[in-house]
Amino acid sequence: MAMKKVLLLVEDDEDNRDLVMFVLKRSQMDIDLIVAENGKEAIELAIDRSPALILMDMQMPVMDGWTAIPILKGDTRTKAIPVIAFTAQVRKEDQERALSIGCAEHYAKPMDPEELLNVIRKYLIDKEK
Repeated sequence: MAMKKVLLLVEDDEDNRDLVMFVLKRSQMDIDLIVAENGKEAIELAIDRSPALILMDMQMPVMDGWTAIPILKGDTRTKAIPVIAFTAQVRKEDQERALSIGCAEHYAKPMDPEELLNVIRKYLIDKEK
């Protein structure tokens, strides 16, 4: 039996966290969702749990995604984990900046549940084939 894939959601907004949790539950994908509320927690969890994918909000207190992602990408234990910038910042410069610091993808909020699931599936499910 395949192990559950670990998905790390890094998001300081409770409504957004609840929404992602709800969408994932409803999708019935076999995912173990772990949650961090800032970049500092995200780095600790990523090292501890080695998630298969990280959804990273870019604007957060304590440490934002712009700071956390280069740290994750610079650490041999976490650099291979795909990170999706999960952000309300949708300008082209933000997208380019997210990709330039190592994000696999830039996903704009507000999220469309189906679209978000497709992005997650692309990294967690399709990678197994």
